[in-house]
Amino acid sequence: PRDAAEAAEVVRTFKGSARPTEELQGFLANPANYLLVAESDKQPAGFLTVYRLERPDRDAGQMFVYEIGVAPSWRGQGLAAALIQEIKTLAREEGMSEAFVLTNHDNEAALRLYESTGGVVEEDSAVLFVYPMAATS
Repeated sequence: PRDAAEAAEVVRTFKGSARPTEELQGFLANPANYLLVAESDKQPAGFLTVYRLERPDRDAGQMFVYEIGVAPSWRGQGLAAALIQEIKTLAREEGMSEAFVLTNHDNEAALRLYESTGGVVEEDSAVLFVYPMAATS
């Protein structure tokens, strides 16, 4: 997106709500955050949220593909694969060691996408733990 207002519109289109524009401006200004948007006729057709991760044990960082979304009318037309290809290109250009993504074993569409774009299952027994943070007042 060219600015935070445009990013907010994209996020609202796919997620139903968005953070305030000022907060999105901070998100976009952070060089570790990526929000790639695919458009058709100036309307968002898909998006990809990615985070650049640096590690203390490696010279090269990693790209964590956090989320990908494609409008229903664009599904099955290669848009998600094009977004994945774009982040792979960016990761190479920025000297990253790899890009990675997590998905569920039963998300067949995602599994097909990631396999078809060159993704390799590194460890089939990975388990995701989440630590919910209670809202503070």
